[in-house]
This record gives sequence, C-alpha cells and structure tokens, in this order.
Amino acid sequence: MVTRTLPLKKRGFSFEVFMWAFTRFTVIAMYGLIIVGILGGLRLSMMTGVNFGDIMYWAFFPNMAENPLGQVWMNLVTRLMVIAFVLSACGHGVHGVLEILDDYFTSELARRWSRNFIITYAIVASLVAMYVILTK
Repeated sequence: MVTRTLPLKKRGFSFEVFMWAFTRFTVIAMYGLIIVGILGGLRLSMMTGVNFGDIMYWAFFPNMAENPLGQVWMNLVTRLMVIAFVLSACGHGVHGVLEILDDYFTSELARRWSRNFIITYAIVASLVAMYVILTK
C-alpha cells in the first residue's frame, strides 16, 4: 500500500501517485486561470477605456452580453480560457470523487470499476461542455 508520508520519489508510480500529482497540477491551473483572467481583464480595461465590470460580465456571460471590446478574437480567447478552466476543475473534482468512493469500496474490483466509471463520466461531461462552449 502506498502511504502519503513517503517522498514522491520513493513512492513508485501508481494510480494514486498519478492522481495526487494531477490534483496538485489542476489546482494550480485553476488559480492561474483565475488570476490571468482578472489581470488580463484589468489590462484590457486600462488599454481600451472600457469599464472593467462590463468586460467581466461579458467574460462570464458571453451569450447574455455584447462583446464590449468589439474584437472578434476575444470571443475565441474567452472560450478557450473557459474550456481550460472547465477541464482543470473537472480533473480536480475527479480526484475528490475517487477519494470518497475509495473509502466506501474495499475490493480492488469495485475500486477499479468506480474509477473507470468516474473517469469515463468526466471525459464525456468535459466533451459535452467543450461542445456547448464552442457552439454557443
């Protein structure tokens, strides 16, 4: 059994170690995307003179508001940022769900099935989310 008190280099490669590292990566990605989005919105607001609140409202609700910057490429950049955030949040959530399920399932077969189901569900949900984001 892999314990969490050992350094990463002594643990060996396993699913748990991969998910541990993946969770750390996704949380950094989520906070990074939030910071980049806010700083980028502030920079655009200062460069163009457009109200920062209008930019943020459009960034979070692009279908409900007109693009205040009037730049076509901003639609694509915003959609890609939202997709990156959704994927990193979904990946981060997968680890949490797997940790909870591992507490309830004790047999390796049940754990394997629950992991496969949750990961498959996350992939399908992410693909649906990307489709909706790109086509709306």
